[in-house]
Amino acid sequence: MRGVALPAPGLLALGGLCAVYVLLAVLPAARGSNLVLATSGGSPGWLLGPLRFAGASGADGPLAGPLFYAGLALALVLYVVVLARVRDVPPRVWIGAVVALHVLFLLAPPLLSQDVFSYIAYARLGSSHGLDPYTHSPMAIAADPAFRYAGSRGAKSVYGPVFTLLTYPLAGLGVAGAFWVLKAVAAAASLGIVGLVWRAARLLGRDPLPPALFVGLNPLLLVHAVAGAHNETLVVLVTMAGVVTFLSARRAAGAAIATAAAGLKASGAIVAPYLVLASRPRIRLALGAAVLAGIAVVLVALAGFGSHALDAIGILSSNQGRSSRWSFPYKTAQLLGAVLPGGRLDYRDPVRAVYGAALAVAVAWTLVRTWRGEDPLRMAGWATLAVLVASAWLVPWYVLWLLPFAALAADGRLRWLTVALCAWMLPIAIPLGRFGY
Repeated sequence: MRGVALPAPGLLALGGLCAVYVLLAVLPAARGSNLVLATSGGSPGWLLGPLRFAGASGADGPLAGPLFYAGLALALVLYVVVLARVRDVPPRVWIGAVVALHVLFLLAPPLLSQDVFSYIAYARLGSSHGLDPYTHSPMAIAADPAFRYAGSRGAKSVYGPVFTLLTYPLAGLGVAGAFWVLKAVAAAASLGIVGLVWRAARLLGRDPLPPALFVGLNPLLLVHAVAGAHNETLVVLVTMAGVVTFLSARRAAGAAIATAAAGLKASGAIVAPYLVLASRPRIRLALGAAVLAGIAVVLVALAGFGSHALDAIGILSSNQGRSSRWSFPYKTAQLLGAVLPGGRLDYRDPVRAVYGAALAVAVAWTLVRTWRGEDPLRMAGWATLAVLVASAWLVPWYVLWLLPFAALAADGRLRWLTVALCAWMLPIAIPLGRFGY
């Protein structure tokens, strides 16, 4: 009697990954869920979304955070297995899984962040109340319906002026309408990034499936960037449009598009210098195009909001004045405070200075390597990794800046370090209760 043929490991891993993702999307869709931070302002049906009918009634219990973290950790392990067994499953199945999972997290509630409601609050500040979001915080509109769900209520906007202007029309849709438009935009932009990574791999003469899956199945992308409707998806979409344009032998245009991404968020400016330096023998043309794009962004900022908006398109935004508890500078200062005299905060500023100096060296080294003919995508990937490691403010959705470049670079070390960074960032924003986070 012949033995029963078992499914291929890749197919089993994909099935397990999809099952975990379903649980992560569905179970938090419950009233008062502490995994949906915006429920602090209430739990209307439009906020929880269509998955609320299957949501768990105990999603606000003390174990919700630890269990969610365990699910994310399992998803990351399965994600690594999937990437190692790409050939076990037909490409159409992989593509279908990526699209289906994006739809799943589009329908999920806004997990682990209230940033999307901050976008809406800033839009309503300007469009509905005539206030400048770069000089006023949502505290100025405490009676507005968006205020109760917003996260950074006392902070002025740190987002790019182009993004802010694009959100202004959403104010007329109401909070619920604006929220779901931004969710749909984030999911569509994320899928667009996957498509552009596919196209870039083709232009590089490589198999496009592994890079596309490296990005499209990543748990931090789906759970944070898509479900949370973060504007990183738009920033990286524009950046990758510049990369694909560059690889299509339109180097000056590619550098200009990548530079324009800074109008959405300052992080968009990281990649442009590498594209400019790789534009030999027409570096001057590429540099001129990038400068013109930068000038256009500045003019939009000045015309729309005055000089205050320029702070938001600086590379070192006001976020660097804060520290997140899982940033590498914070953890280093914490460790020094434990083993050396004084408290951990005594070492915060010197540690930041050291990380800043190391970042400057890393950026200079990668720029020089690019000038000498190294792959600009690989060098931009290493520079982005350095930015994330040196940043005092580290949140999970920032990994999207790195994913496409780690996927496309012919550098196994960069990919593995990207996965390791994802593992490090898993606990961030998850309410782990007595376990801390």
